[in-house]
Amino acid sequence: MNQQSNLKATNSGFSLVELLLSVAIIGIMSALIISSVSNAARDSRTVIARQQQVVLQQALNAWISAASSGTNSMASTQTAYGNAGTATAKLALLRDYLQDSTYAQFLSNSTTTQIRSDAMISIGAYLTFSTWNATNYPTVQMIQ
Repeated sequence: MNQQSNLKATNSGFSLVELLLSVAIIGIMSALIISSVSNAARDSRTVIARQQQVVLQQALNAWISAASSGTNSMASTQTAYGNAGTATAKLALLRDYLQDSTYAQFLSNSTTTQIRSDAMISIGAYLTFSTWNATNYPTVQMIQ
């Protein structure tokens, strides 16, 4: 009887191999969770950047509609768009059609050729305005 109680006392804990295996499994699971969380954050920034592209396109459409209404023609609106040679100059045309905070964020992060926001910077993307000629309507394009 004494030997059985001694065997039970020595077998009651984890062995070093079991402990290392448990730590390894926990480490692998942690790496998978961290990876999925970071991918979710990147995906959400991509969605935000796409939404900002849509907002800028809607502002461009509203500006074209307003600028070509009344006594103004579509040709004069096209000329005004073409005369705003840089991306930031085209962005300035849309100022009245964007929220102040949205316009300020675009303006603070943009260059003469690229319209950027914080979300776009984090995913390495930017927006550009296409040219407007007789065969196409101007669009806001995202470049990644």
